[in-house]
Amino acid sequence: MAEKKYHWIKGIDSIRFFLALIVLLSHFQDPFVKIFKASGFFPLHIFGVFINHLFCGVAAVIAFFVISGFVIHYPYRHKERFSVGNFLLRRWLRIGIPLIVVGGIANYFHYFEKIPIWSLYCELIYYTLYPVLFKIKISWKWKVYLSFFVSSVAILLLNKDNLLSLYYQKDLNYNINYWHLGVSVTWLVGLPCWLLGVLLADNIDKLSYSVSTATIYAYRLLVYASSMVILALAAHWFVSCILSLNIFALLLYVWLEKEIIYHRTYEPVRLFEYFGKFSYSLYICHELCFLIIAAFLPYNQYTYVAYIVLTIAMAYVVYLLVEYPSHRLAQKIGTYSRRKE
Repeated sequence: MAEKKYHWIKGIDSIRFFLALIVLLSHFQDPFVKIFKASGFFPLHIFGVFINHLFCGVAAVIAFFVISGFVIHYPYRHKERFSVGNFLLRRWLRIGIPLIVVGGIANYFHYFEKIPIWSLYCELIYYTLYPVLFKIKISWKWKVYLSFFVSSVAILLLNKDNLLSLYYQKDLNYNINYWHLGVSVTWLVGLPCWLLGVLLADNIDKLSYSVSTATIYAYRLLVYASSMVILALAAHWFVSCILSLNIFALLLYVWLEKEIIYHRTYEPVRLFEYFGKFSYSLYICHELCFLIIAAFLPYNQYTYVAYIVLTIAMAYVVYLLVEYPSHRLAQKIGTYSRRKE
């Protein structure tokens, strides 16, 4: 496949939009769940339990990690060197300005905890580490192997309560969250997921097979069903997300490879590709948008869809006013710094 000048891959933005939407839906408690689960009719109760496990937001975040590694490395996959200062400046500005603006607004209203800050800290750490890892003269495959080893050791040594809860199948200070060890360790736990994306970018030009529509939908169903199983295991059988999601990332790697190859032949839906452009804004501000909407609109089964639509619309405004200008500023500063070198 010929390398595009803009270093981009069809379909990636569509995937990012749906991942951000899954995160949103995982945080907006479905009002129909309570109605169905309270039903005296057993099939409706079971249906309520089923839809309560439809959206695993943290699984979507892990997919974001894999995509992030891919996107970061893709432009540099054939290069021996690049400008580290320029790279870091652009990446930190791109993610940092929207985070500062949205975080400042959220903090003003005492809602800063509603921003998924842990994953953004991890991303910034990965961006900063990338130039160092780029210069280490071992293959990306071995870097992935080593990162899985270090991550696994950290999980085993620092995750005693969850391991005991799993073994005895009872709550022994159980914590369901992937990030419960804190950002100082979580970035290390999630590093293999991010590096899988880097490895995918490094290998993608070597792949020449084709993927059919039936195959890609089968993979999408498999990934989605697996995320539901992960959520059920975490909620009911003490399999913490920190124990399952790095394994899940291996499936994400295979699925994303299939998606990229599929979209060499089949065009993605242009609307979803465009919506993917503001997936970051949707990701960081959706819970804040929910609280703003709740100030004038009650949240129930009648307004559920309206909340989703309004949140997407508000995130688009954030994209236009904050994210897109910051992206353009990062590009201009990056271009200027290259000229100065």
